[in-house]
Amino acid sequence: MLGKLGLCLGAVLLPLLTACTGKPIERKVVYENSVYHWRIEHVFVRNFPAGSHQYFEVFLEDRPLILPASAFNDQRDIGQFIAAGGFDIGHWRNKSIVVAFENVQAREGQTVRLIRSVMITPDFGEGEVVLTDMYTQQEVVVQRVEPND
Repeated sequence: MLGKLGLCLGAVLLPLLTACTGKPIERKVVYENSVYHWRIEHVFVRNFPAGSHQYFEVFLEDRPLILPASAFNDQRDIGQFIAAGGFDIGHWRNKSIVVAFENVQAREGQTVRLIRSVMITPDFGEGEVVLTDMYTQQEVVVQRVEPND
């Protein structure tokens, strides 16, 4: 009797434990601009037992927007953002979006972590975007990085 109870309990708990150890990802569209083809998604990743992680992903013309590391002297390309938002359709800047991300740089043998905010505007060249630093107002045209599928 106890063996059957343990077997039944195991059959009930095994799917529950299996579900907890996976990495379910929830995505929610938080901004969409159908004129200039921007989409911003909030991504929430559950990684039991380590905890959860959330970030924003940006899509331009249904392709992930990944900024090149070289544009920010960063150690990696930037495709996950701390914050992201777009402008109202009636605003004169509705062609652009604004993102914030952690900028990791190596300076004088140490790692420096900065929070950088950038306005991104599509350029006329294929795959190019104009990045405007929100602090310095400096602009640079960069070729976005294509994701490795």
